[in-house]
Amino acid sequence: MDKEAEPTKAEEIAKPVKPVKKTRRKAILLCLLIVILLGAAAGGSYWWRDKTAKAAEKQQAANITSLQQTTASLKKQLAAAEKAKNTKTTSAANQTACASQSPDEATISNIEDSITSGNTAGLEGYMAPSVNVIIAASEGLGAKTPTQAITSITNFISPDTSSWDYDFSLPASTLNSYGAGSYSQYFPGNAVVGKASNSQVISFSFDCNAKISTVFMAANESLLKQ
Repeated sequence: MDKEAEPTKAEEIAKPVKPVKKTRRKAILLCLLIVILLGAAAGGSYWWRDKTAKAAEKQQAANITSLQQTTASLKKQLAAAEKAKNTKTTSAANQTACASQSPDEATISNIEDSITSGNTAGLEGYMAPSVNVIIAASEGLGAKTPTQAITSITNFISPDTSSWDYDFSLPASTLNSYGAGSYSQYFPGNAVVGKASNSQVISFSFDCNAKISTVFMAANESLLKQ
């Protein structure tokens, strides 16, 4: 077999040249695509981090607002509790400072004369602005004005003033028996207590200004020993 003849210079020149530029262009496009993809990935990552950061910031702001509202509510509750405590303390102090005071002898004598003489209207000047009127067994009548209290006293005792023969010089044993029953609170040591011949009993108690603050009446003294 004959050896192939070596190509002549003309044949070498006639050979097609490889498309070097086209291959290079593809490489450049590929690099650009990679760069774009990397940029998109970086941009997406940044967007996600920014979104997450904003969501976290928004949640943090909501938490701060909630904590501020809770703190404000707790402050209001604390202030209310302190106010209630102070009010209670003040009330207790006022009650302590406003212990019952005994009226002078002249006042006591006038109170007794108002009952025994039938001049109940004379009691008004010795009464507090509000008088607690209590009737044994009925537990009425409650807080009254001086005028209302006098009407209650007048109606309870008797329409016949000539029978108002109350004795205000009761022995200690009798007063002690009244103070030992279920109505003991209406017979403090400085109360002015009278008993009629029909066994009706009336007791006047006083406030811190030595004014009549409570009037207690019992249709019969037997009610006081229960």
